[in-house]
Amino acid sequence: MTINEIITEYTREKTIEAEHAKRVKELAKAIMDHAGTADAFSTDDWIVTIQSKPQIRLDTAALYADFPDIKDEYKKVTIAKTIVPARKTSEAVA
Repeated sequence: MTINEIITEYTREKTIEAEHAKRVKELAKAIMDHAGTADAFSTDDWIVTIQSKPQIRLDTAALYADFPDIKDEYKKVTIAKTIVPARKTSEAVA
């Protein structure tokens, strides 16, 4: 497989992945809308349980506002790499 074929397949799969993620969110919303405030419901074929799980998140804006000195003391810088392929125009390829 050439690098051009790999990049083409990568972009195709990323597009499919994004479309699937969007569709899954839409379907989840439809299920939640049907459930309303219930924690569970059933259909002819399914028993659906809605699980609620608390999430704890650190409010860094409030923390830094109250304790501005700790921002520099505890910050950690990481580098994230992202692949951003862009197809060349047909004139530029030739």
